Amino acid sequence: MSSEKNADPNNKRTGPLDSGHEKRLRRESNQQQLQPESLSSNSEDDSRLWKDSLGVCTRSEVDNMVCEVLDGSPSCQPDDSLAMGGHEPGSQEMDATFVGKSAAIADVMSPDAGKVIAGMYPRRMGKTTFLKTLANFLDIIGDMPWNQREKQFRQCALYDMHPEFFEANFGKYPVIMLDFKNNDYLHKGILVGVFDIRGVGLGSGLNNVESYMAHSGFAGDRLTKNPFQHAFGFTIHDVWGLINDYIDNQWPHRPAINHLELGHFKRDLLVGCIQNFDGYRIGQVHHVFNPYAILCLIRELRLVKSLVDVDYSNYNSWTETGSMKVVETIKASSAQDLSRYCEYLSSSFLQQSEYRQHQGPLAEHMSLDFIDDAAVGSIGSQGQPQFPPDVDKETREELADICMVRSGDTFHGMQSLGREPLQASTIMRLLYQAGYIAPIAKDRVGIPNSEVHRALRQFYERVAAQLKISTSLLESIHEEMGIYRCDLQRFSRSLHSCMVSIPGIGKDTSERFYQTILSSYLFPATRSGYAIQNEAMMENGRADTLLFPAPGHLRFDTTPMSYYIFELKRYDGSTIPTSAKRTSAANRRNVAKYVFEQAMQAQAQIYERYYPTLAEKARTCDLVHVVGVSFWMNRFCMIATKRKREESADGTVSWPTVRYEGSVEIEATVEYEQLGDRLEDAENGILREVVDGHLVILTI
Repeated sequence: MSSEKNADPNNKRTGPLDSGHEKRLRRESNQQQLQPESLSSNSEDDSRLWKDSLGVCTRSEVDNMVCEVLDGSPSCQPDDSLAMGGHEPGSQEMDATFVGKSAAIADVMSPDAGKVIAGMYPRRMGKTTFLKTLANFLDIIGDMPWNQREKQFRQCALYDMHPEFFEANFGKYPVIMLDFKNNDYLHKGILVGVFDIRGVGLGSGLNNVESYMAHSGFAGDRLTKNPFQHAFGFTIHDVWGLINDYIDNQWPHRPAINHLELGHFKRDLLVGCIQNFDGYRIGQVHHVFNPYAILCLIRELRLVKSLVDVDYSNYNSWTETGSMKVVETIKASSAQDLSRYCEYLSSSFLQQSEYRQHQGPLAEHMSLDFIDDAAVGSIGSQGQPQFPPDVDKETREELADICMVRSGDTFHGMQSLGREPLQASTIMRLLYQAGYIAPIAKDRVGIPNSEVHRALRQFYERVAAQLKISTSLLESIHEEMGIYRCDLQRFSRSLHSCMVSIPGIGKDTSERFYQTILSSYLFPATRSGYAIQNEAMMENGRADTLLFPAPGHLRFDTTPMSYYIFELKRYDGSTIPTSAKRTSAANRRNVAKYVFEQAMQAQAQIYERYYPTLAEKARTCDLVHVVGVSFWMNRFCMIATKRKREESADGTVSWPTVRYEGSVEIEATVEYEQLGDRLEDAENGILREVVDGHLVILTI
């Protein structure tokens, strides 16, 4: 990656690269590079004064140790600029596409941002490149003649958007290394790095630095604005522009693809980049991509002839430039906390990913033949929809506090790196600052994308093997959900917790939305060998949702292998008087009657339309669970029938009903009336009863 350079005016861009802060995408030809090539992390002496790197200071002992491991050792660092084109980076002649961030210079130089500021963001996000751009803009001497430098910077978005700032600051300052403490001659100090390791206490030499993390500038944060939010990373507009420019102008297989297929190819490339490399947030800017991963992917597209050849699981370019070894030594007393944190992060990520496949701006545009600038703007202007439930809300809040709230304990824990085992909280803090965990909201953090999720899962498996604890990252959530032990009562309790936490569900909520919620909630099961099918083709129609064990499924002890079929209905409340109070006993009994009847209809539909196909599909299982569910707003009624596989001597397979056991046996003829009368006895808002041998769960 490099900054903007002078463009050929006759060469028009083929894709947008306007993030709202940067205006130009250009293919450069036969131009000298704006950025000097001398700055490199391969230096033998970190304390060297770099004229072209404003505010670079000596790394501390702790920073050296952390950066060598998590930020990539000098031997594995790539070139500072990754270019796409016909010449090698650093040559005098270059035909390449550049993404520039010059307009952010005005933000970081603003007095409102603080006199000495530090931007701490994950590695490979373009921090050094931005500093080099900043230094070349401000420096009196610079790396090339003043007139040539001015001419090139006047072609950048900084001049277009902030002309007065440009005239007042271009080439006006000596850029040198300075002592930031008590320096009356300091006009502005800017540092960038990965880890916030400022000293703690009155004697610290850096206690006057205003440090900006990725979450700085969130609503409710002490820092109301983040001056670096447009400086680092790629926006969705940047990525879309790079895809268009490369495919239209440089991809060798472009002539063999027709117009319609080309539109699909670009669309699916953008979607793949969002799923695998998106997920970061800086201040108020959503959809921030890791630039290094994007450029590596695009560089490899020259070997790709069609979309089917793109395998994102093989693109681990970002994670492969660093190692997690330094955080793999954990105190035994902290192992359970680490397991709990990683389990929450993984399950939340899987649920979020599945949910986004069906809800939100990305899902709305995935079916289009073409994605245009307006569609990209729609996706980029909205925060990603958040799947709301938290199996462990306490863990969610605890983890967000650990990652976002800097404390002296965390700092001192970092000082023990490489010398003694770490606390789980210190490991989480380090992973957050290194980009393996990203901020989502002021009280929520998560795994940013699929590439990072794979790395985090492998990290946990290595640590768990050392500690001789379960290497299954999701085992405890499997237990909590209950469905893996055929415990639908426990499953209904966790699903109820999920449903009541979802805001905005009303009487007009569609059945498809409820299906999305259910399948998203069940999605972590796919990491244990289960398979989920929505709208599964059966003999006489499509079943709403199937959950069944695939090869390699996780089996607890002697738990029977189970096959689940869910048929869903929704009650719109049309029979409820408009004057009725929702929480009144009479209204709840009335709703209970209708949702119970609809759940019975859903179950009857399974037997009428799907049962012969179901029995054949489940031949290798021990149990079949036939589940009818009726939703009303964020409540539901679930009726489940359990059938056990029996095989006769002649090989005939039958599925007789197995009765659920319950403390109260309700006659089927008066089922809903008696259920309504028992609503007041519901525990935590959930009534569980047995009706004629069927399990009935009511959360009205």
